[in-house]
Amino acid sequence: MGSSGSGRFSDYPGTKAKKVVGDGTGIEGGASGVDRCKQAFHTVLEDVGNSDFYSRFRNVPAVGDQLGIVFDKKRVFAVDVQGVKVGALPTSFNYLVACLEDGVTYVGLVSFSAASPVPTVNADFVPR
Repeated sequence: MGSSGSGRFSDYPGTKAKKVVGDGTGIEGGASGVDRCKQAFHTVLEDVGNSDFYSRFRNVPAVGDQLGIVFDKKRVFAVDVQGVKVGALPTSFNYLVACLEDGVTYVGLVSFSAASPVPTVNADFVPR
């Protein structure tokens, strides 16, 4: 499965966005006053069929199973309570890396799962 980010390399950690040309009088990003780290969110996980969880158990987590979020220096993943990777979060959630580094943790619940025809997991997460 592909990523559902913006399609730019800047979606991935360790890459820098291009410099913006202008006179510098605009409003800088993130000045909305909303802390995205403290917002709950829903997502469809990516690469579930290639995940450690699916490889190990040949199944997906059940609806209601608890998940967490980790960053493995490459991608942001949802993991089960044992730390087994269930699926990757879309690159649009890469901002969570900074949140995790600031000590914010997330707990989630599987809201939908299906093993076929394509392994699929949807989850709802809240910050703690």
